Amino acid sequence: MKALPLILIAGWGHTGEAMLHLKAALDGHPMDGHPIQVTSTGELWQTQSSGALPSLPGLSRYAVGLHNLLATFGGRVGVIGWSMGGIVALETAREYPGLLQRLVIISGTARFSAGNDEFPGVSASVLRAMALGLRRTPDNVLAAYYDQVHAPQSGPVAAPRNLAIAQLDRSELLPGLDYLQRMDMRNGLDKQTVPTLVVHGREDRIVPWQAGEWLSRALAVSRWRCYENYGHALPIQAPLLLAADIRAFLGDAA
Repeated sequence: MKALPLILIAGWGHTGEAMLHLKAALDGHPMDGHPIQVTSTGELWQTQSSGALPSLPGLSRYAVGLHNLLATFGGRVGVIGWSMGGIVALETAREYPGLLQRLVIISGTARFSAGNDEFPGVSASVLRAMALGLRRTPDNVLAAYYDQVHAPQSGPVAAPRNLAIAQLDRSELLPGLDYLQRMDMRNGLDKQTVPTLVVHGREDRIVPWQAGEWLSRALAVSRWRCYENYGHALPIQAPLLLAADIRAFLGDAA
C-alpha cells in the first residue's frame, strides 16, 4: 500500500504546532514516508470565518473546514485528531465516510461535556466557568488549562506557554467551548465503518480514559490502546509511542 497522506489535527486551545512532535516521529521512520499536514480545530474554523468557502448543511464550521481539506485528497487520506480534533473528525466521518480511509483518535471522546446520563466527561458548569473566564482573564484560563493538559507531568514553562497563547485566535476559543458543550457523537457509531485507532492516557485530566474506551467499543471497526502514567498531552509527551502504534495500525490496514 502506498503511503497514505496524513492530516494531524490539534484540539481546543492549541495551534497545529502542538502536533509537530508527532509529525517528526512519523517522519523519522525509514518506511516509505507518509505526506503529513498539520492543522488545528482553530485553523479549520478560520477557513470558514470569512464565508469564502461554502458551508455544508448539518456540519459545524469546524467539520466544513475539515471536509474541504479532505476533499483535496480525493478520499484517500488518514486523519489523526487530538482531543477536540478527534470529535471534529468523527463528525466529518459520520457524514462523509468516503473522504477518509483511516482515523486515529487521540485523547478523544464521543461527547466531551458530561450530561445527565453519567457518561464520563467534563461538567457543563466547568465549561461555563471557562467561558466566563475567557471573557475576563483569558491568559489565566489558558495557563490553568495547559497545566491540566500536561498533567501528571509538569506543564510548559512560562515563555513557551505564553508564546503558544499569543499564537491563538482568541475569537475562536468561545465558539470552540460551545462546540465541546453541545456536540454529541454517540449515536450511529456502530454504523461508522472507517477503521479507527483510539488512544488514551490513563491519567488524562481533561477527557477521562473511560470515555475513550467507550468510544472504541462503540465504533464498528476499532482498536484500543491506553498508555499508563500519561495524561492528555500524548502528541507532545509520547510522540514515539504514538507513532509506533499509528504505523502498526496503518500497516495492518494495508
